[in-house]
Amino acid sequence: MKRHGVFISLIIVCIVLFIITTFMPFYVVEGSSMSPTLKEDDVVCIKKTKTFHSGDLIAFQSNNKMLVRRVIALGGDKVNIDQDGYVFVNDKKVNDSYVRSRKDNPVRDEVFPYTVPTGKVFVLGDNRSSAIDSRMRDLGCVDNKEIIGKVVMKVYPITHFSVY
Repeated sequence: MKRHGVFISLIIVCIVLFIITTFMPFYVVEGSSMSPTLKEDDVVCIKKTKTFHSGDLIAFQSNNKMLVRRVIALGGDKVNIDQDGYVFVNDKKVNDSYVRSRKDNPVRDEVFPYTVPTGKVFVLGDNRSSAIDSRMRDLGCVDNKEIIGKVVMKVYPITHFSVY
């Protein structure tokens, strides 16, 4: 009888793990583009969804890599970044208190103001001085089809567990 209980428990654990990994995959953060919010080797959980808002952290595919960046503007929105690094969407200043330095990335080549194409989102890294994001034409705006989902929590390191 005891073996039967262990077998049932093992099956339940396998089913739960299958559901979690299928609908809420985990991702190990690479690089410093999202610092200080996310750092190298942090593990985040991603909820597969196509519904997100400005300020959300999203995971998406780019050049066969998964990247995480912050949604700043949606299709049709007008984005502007002033000389001091402040971001404006539709002429309203974005509350980006999570950014430590507004210093621009020297390889930025997008011209502002910029209107986000329909079906795409404008994303920025929290570490503005070194992040590769929608300010660079190589990455540009992210097509909604490339978005995997929304980052819903940081699970590792456990001492920095966060829900977004």
